[in-house]
Amino acid sequence: MKSRDVKKNAELVDLVRGIVRQQGNIFVRELLRSKRIPLGSKKDDFEAHLLEGIDQGTLSREDLLAWLEEVEGWGDQHVYLFGIPESVATDALWSAPQQIRDKLPPRLRGLWNADASSAFPDKRTLTGIYFDNATLRFVWHQQLSSWVRTPEQDQKDVWIEGDRYEMRAYRERPDRSVQRFVVRLDLRMAAAFLEMPWSKTNHDGALGEMREAARTLVDWDALQGLAASDAIKNLDQKQIGNPAYSAKVGSQRTRLSDGGTYVEFATSSPETRYTDSQVVRNVRSAVEPEGFTGTSGSFLYTTNPGAPKPRTVRIEIFEDRRIRLWHQLRMAEVWDILTTVKEAEKWSSPRVRTGQA
Repeated sequence: MKSRDVKKNAELVDLVRGIVRQQGNIFVRELLRSKRIPLGSKKDDFEAHLLEGIDQGTLSREDLLAWLEEVEGWGDQHVYLFGIPESVATDALWSAPQQIRDKLPPRLRGLWNADASSAFPDKRTLTGIYFDNATLRFVWHQQLSSWVRTPEQDQKDVWIEGDRYEMRAYRERPDRSVQRFVVRLDLRMAAAFLEMPWSKTNHDGALGEMREAARTLVDWDALQGLAASDAIKNLDQKQIGNPAYSAKVGSQRTRLSDGGTYVEFATSSPETRYTDSQVVRNVRSAVEPEGFTGTSGSFLYTTNPGAPKPRTVRIEIFEDRRIRLWHQLRMAEVWDILTTVKEAEKWSSPRVRTGQA
């Protein structure tokens, strides 16, 4: 085996031991099944079987990288969603990938279609810029090391200067966080994905970094920020008296404000919807939300309702146009949720719209 191939194989092994162990079990099982690799029941089994798949040639580097693009850094994050004007989406720039690359500042052109699979920088770093299938992506990575208990490396009866010690071992595991700015021309949407705790200062800093990186390709001033108030009110309103819609979206908590006064409909259970109560639903049906500002909402979103194994995840929308996804998801599931939220900006019939975000 050539030295270059040995190095790539070693990087692939490190990738499995690092990032793959970070992913939810449900996603790792999907990868194993798709490659007809034995499953196992816990993380150690998954790792062993994946490494065996690499050795046997069942699992290639391309397989793993394609899978990571689907699952790494999707869900369990904050999202800022934008609409793309038709004039931007149909710009002739997008018809020629080489033209897109050439419009980047010289310092960023080396990141075009970069292989960032082994990037674990200490600080948040732009590691790749990509364009394919009408989708522009800017991707940042940052190392977030964690420690995994490794009892087989424990040491007992260690004597140091007359005292006996027992050493309990932990192995450093190189996890990483992912930030993205993605432009979906086909969906007429763009989104900034922040995998970091909420802080206005930190979020504003990350968004500013994204804006600066993308400024030669995307005019952020032309992007249309999410009408959060309308989205909150419509997601809440559409399920009232609509069983088909409520099978997909259910409200846990909705706050409707008028100046310093508000009404809130909520459930105290993390797994139920307030609309499960007929009495509360009757009260909510008497409220006309158009005159209110939707200041915040928490919703249970069911992916693929009616499927044999649908997943229900919690999302929140805030007045500052921020969306919080509380569960790890696949890329397609995230865009399905964002499409539903974006569609909820629109009222189904002409109404007086006051207090919108």
